[in-house]
Amino acid sequence: MDWITVFFQQYALFCLIGMVVGVLSGLLGIGGGIVLVPLLHGILVAKGFASDVAFHMALATSMACIVFTSLSSIIAHHKNQNIVWPYVWSMVPMAFLGALLATLVAIRLDARYLTVFFASFTLFAAIQLLIDRKPSPQKLPGKIEIGLVSMLIGVISALVSIGGGTLTVPYLTMRQVSVKQAIGTSAVLGFPIALASTVSYVQDALVQSVHAPMAFGLLYLPAIMLITPLSVLFAPLGVALTKRLPVKILKRIFACFLMGVSLNLLWSQLA
Repeated sequence: MDWITVFFQQYALFCLIGMVVGVLSGLLGIGGGIVLVPLLHGILVAKGFASDVAFHMALATSMACIVFTSLSSIIAHHKNQNIVWPYVWSMVPMAFLGALLATLVAIRLDARYLTVFFASFTLFAAIQLLIDRKPSPQKLPGKIEIGLVSMLIGVISALVSIGGGTLTVPYLTMRQVSVKQAIGTSAVLGFPIALASTVSYVQDALVQSVHAPMAFGLLYLPAIMLITPLSVLFAPLGVALTKRLPVKILKRIFACFLMGVSLNLLWSQLA
């Protein structure tokens, strides 16, 4: 069996996932984690990893991918002047701290609890996509409020391995920030959240003396090396498709997909 056959049997699916995540990120403005985690979990289980270990690895690997893909998004939003930097500087420190602390807990938390939490959050995100409710503007936040909210966003994002856009965008739009600027600012916030989580996972890996094949602690290296560049490459395609495809209908289709993923994960824990 030549190396090309081995590659397509073992790793071609990661390439496909990278393309899909990139397109969806550009098309719907979502983070990749909510798609990556259930797909990676299924693949890792199929490769022989225990379900609880596979779920932790899916969370860690997803965050490592988001570190790199978020940088591409930040550059694009900065060019389009869609980033409100005063909000960034106010939110980043507490979001980083929240993600760092939450990841340290997640590493040691029973995978069943993480799975239920992830499934519940995914169901919440699906309902939000279906409703597509536009929040009414509210007053500008104070320093204490924005600090606490940022930490909460960092904690939840780290626990479910997302960039935080599902939480950050609605919050900023309620605080008199335009939707485009809320999405751009959220993209910046996703980088320190993903970075904090990845640092925790790497630190945990460094103290381990034994690693699974092709893995560094909970980080599954083939997935990171293949998904990351392809998601970055295909994100602009998603942005271009927003001008041609009915985004509202696509959101509803994607919401139905998320609901299916959520219910399947919940059922797997209750069965």
